[in-house]
Parts: sequence; C-alpha cells; structure tokens
Amino acid sequence: MATPKDPALERRKVRLALRLFRKKAGYNQPSVAEALSWSPSKVIRIEGGSVGVSVTDLRALLDLYNVTDAETRHELEESTRGSRRPPWWSPYRDVVDPQFAIYLGFESTADALFAYHPTLIPGLLQTEDYTRALLESRNSPERLDAIVGLRGERQERLLRGDEKPELNFLVDEASLRRWVGGPAVMRAQLRYLKAVAEYPHVTLGVVPFTIGVHPVLRSGSIALTFTDDDDVLFAETAGGALTTRNDQSVVDDYLTDFQNSRTGALFGHLMTAFIDEIIAQYPNGLAETSAGLPDSPS
Repeated sequence: MATPKDPALERRKVRLALRLFRKKAGYNQPSVAEALSWSPSKVIRIEGGSVGVSVTDLRALLDLYNVTDAETRHELEESTRGSRRPPWWSPYRDVVDPQFAIYLGFESTADALFAYHPTLIPGLLQTEDYTRALLESRNSPERLDAIVGLRGERQERLLRGDEKPELNFLVDEASLRRWVGGPAVMRAQLRYLKAVAEYPHVTLGVVPFTIGVHPVLRSGSIALTFTDDDDVLFAETAGGALTTRNDQSVVDDYLTDFQNSRTGALFGHLMTAFIDEIIAQYPNGLAETSAGLPDSPS
C-alpha cells in the first residue's frame, strides 16, 4: 500500500492551484468572495493556508474559474480530502502550541531552511541525549518523551526523508562550549554535528566568538523559503514563539542578516577542525557535579 502524502503537502498543492486558477480567470480575492457570497476573509484564509477548503467549496471555486478538465478536478478533490487528514505530528499534539503547529505545517513543504540559535544547538541538530539534558528539569518524563519523539521525527523527515529541503545552519561557538549534559553528551553532540554536515543538502557553519557582534546574534530563529509561495519566519522570543508569514520584509531582513553572518563563519574543513579542537577540550571520564554542569570545560 502506498504511503499517504503529508496533509500539509496536499493542502499546499490545492491552495497554490486555486490561486493560479483565480489569477488566470482574472479575479481578485474580493471579487471571488462577492461572486460566491463569501466573506473576503474566507478566500484569503483558503489561499493563505490558515484554513482548509471543503470539496464543496473547491468545486464552487473551480466552476467559477472555469476549470473543466476532469482529471485536474479529480486530482484536486483527492488532494483536498487528503489535506483534511490529521497532520503527521498529531501524536505529539500535547507538546505543539498553536504557533508551532502553524510552523510545522510549512516546514514539511519548504524548499529551504535557514536556522540559527545564539546559545544552544538548534533543535533539528540535537542528539536525543542533548535534548533530554536540556529539557528534563522542566518537563515531566511523559512530556519529555513526546518532545524527544517529535524532534526526532522532524529530523528524520528533513535530514533523511524523501523530501529533503536545502538546510542551512549557523551554530554559534557558545553552543559548542556550553556544557549541556556533561562531557560525554557534548562530545557525542559535536561529533553528530560533523556527521550531519556531510549530508549533501546540509550547509553547516560555526560562528566563532572572534567575529564579535554579528547580524543574527539574537534569539533563535528559523526562516523557511519557497519558490512559489510566501516565506515564513519562526522566532523564539522572551514573550513566546511567533510565526510570521504575512510580512515578507521581516523574513527578508532575517535572511539578509543570516547571509551577512555567514561571512565570518567557518565552513568545511575549517569548521571540522574547529569542532575537533573543542571536542578535545571535553575531558574523558571526568566526574561531573551533581548538577551535571562542571564549573568550566578546562
């Protein structure tokens, strides 16, 4: 039996097709709403992906746009039905807040990803032991298991799945030197970074302390870009997470800063040698403090 397609991919296929057919038919969004006696916001939400479209509404739109090809209509109806299935992350729904749910819906369909965090290893690059050490003090065992499971499945999909977007990471030197879980956990984490950097669709750079203040030295952010759709920025702030999709200038500013920060970053053999130097500074067999965080990594 064939594996069902990701509902996010199906929804994106439908809304992009509807937007294309609308433009070809010479309608704008307000005129579609008027013709179908809908609210203008309904058309905006359907094309924007914030709500799904029913088969009945799909047929009404295709009729309005004079899309008569039977095969095209059948394919879009099947995609519409598929888009209404639970998302792949539904088993982890208890640990996915509304903003992150929006982000996950787009992450599955992005053409490229650009991620940076100023103090920690980005989530998509974390080993399970690193994640557990980072989060265990403020989560129940059950919730922590769910977070680890969700993060692991995201990694599987983006790093080793069939649909591999271009992945661009900047890792700050601070995250390489911050003791999370102790020496053994950090050595394994840094070796994992080197292994991931070997993937052909992954570009990994290390931002050393020596470049000083750089453009993306801020709270953790991830930008998703698309060749035929609006870009998305997911930012973790002191006030909580925020997903931005309706302000391209905000995404463009982050992407510009990201590219500027790449200028002083280390890539390739320079990045590998830098990480190896830090790995060597994590001692073997050293007894850790009761908190698991020694005073210094000397």
